[in-house]
Amino acid sequence: MKPYQHINYILQSILNECLQTGVELCTFRGSPRYQSHNINICDEIWCDCCNRMAGNIELNKNLSSIYEYYDQNTKKWYDKPQEKNANPLKAPRVFPHAIEHSFEPVYYALDIEMWDPKYKKCHPWGNHLLYIHTEIKDNPVIVLHSEYNSKDITKLNKLGYKTVHWFSHAYLCSEYYFKLYDDLEIVKNYRARPIKHAWISANRLLRQHRTDFLEMLDLDQGCYSLLNPDPNGLTYDGPVPSFSFDDHTNSSAEICVTRLTPWNTSFLHVVSETVWQDKIHFTEKVFKPIVLHQPFVVLQAPDSLAYLRSYGFKTFGDWWDESYDTIEDPAERMQAIADIVNSIGAKSMEELETMRMEMASVLEHNFRHFYENIPAICLDELREGIANL
Repeated sequence: MKPYQHINYILQSILNECLQTGVELCTFRGSPRYQSHNINICDEIWCDCCNRMAGNIELNKNLSSIYEYYDQNTKKWYDKPQEKNANPLKAPRVFPHAIEHSFEPVYYALDIEMWDPKYKKCHPWGNHLLYIHTEIKDNPVIVLHSEYNSKDITKLNKLGYKTVHWFSHAYLCSEYYFKLYDDLEIVKNYRARPIKHAWISANRLLRQHRTDFLEMLDLDQGCYSLLNPDPNGLTYDGPVPSFSFDDHTNSSAEICVTRLTPWNTSFLHVVSETVWQDKIHFTEKVFKPIVLHQPFVVLQAPDSLAYLRSYGFKTFGDWWDESYDTIEDPAERMQAIADIVNSIGAKSMEELETMRMEMASVLEHNFRHFYENIPAICLDELREGIANL
């Protein structure tokens, strides 16, 4: 069973557990996000509560009128009162559908035909699952997502969707992508790896903020990759030369650790996330330095470091100025991050070895926390978010 498929089963189980109703988990066929050119809303998840395959159009026609009573003793919902203190609701607590959108950013304007009910006639077959019972204002649709401080999520809330945030990529990377790395000696014994590069910045796909940032750096001090054109055919005509330290045969969710490479012999890891300014949406990129016992800086929206710390990770304010995380102006924040990277690049390898020794407790904490605690933290966050709907 593939990771996303397994996680979908876990999500369906948690939805049923927390809501005590039959909720149909809608996923996207062949992609973790909606594709307007290829109507791809579907599901293959078994719904234990309803004893049927989710995605079957022949749903229980009375689904919107069951589970109307909450029992204070058992803390569960029922189709009829269990005891005298079971409180009837004015409206049933039923969410016929949940959309699994945990691993890609939500872009309301780009996918407006999916999100906004008034556009549903554009693709009636594709939106059929979302509106099979009632309009979302009557029985809200749940959206499971992984972005923070997002105007797109605020827009969905205004439309009537009930949204649940959880740190999905942290769970995915700890339990699946990087699960087996923690037992490898070359990963665990990081002090034995020499530091050959002051910093590393991996950029497989072209993004404006990535090329802008590279233009601010003394490129001779560190190691970077910049494919031009990139795998999507995009091109860049700026001053940064095309270069790569990797053959890119590995997926973005893999790290080459079987031998010494720039991946594991660099000191500072520049985490250049997919989304730059308008929301916090961490992917697998931030967990590569954590697995490799490397300090990092993050190119993303303000409060990204605060977001990581809220999940128990430690950052590196004892060694450089992390106030960049609070700078709202994107140009000023990017320059502040570039100043850190250039200052690290100006140090000798011996100075960086000493600094790595000084921050060993932080590096080792992040490594252990990622493998030992993060999966439970993420699923508890998901359960709490669903239970509080």
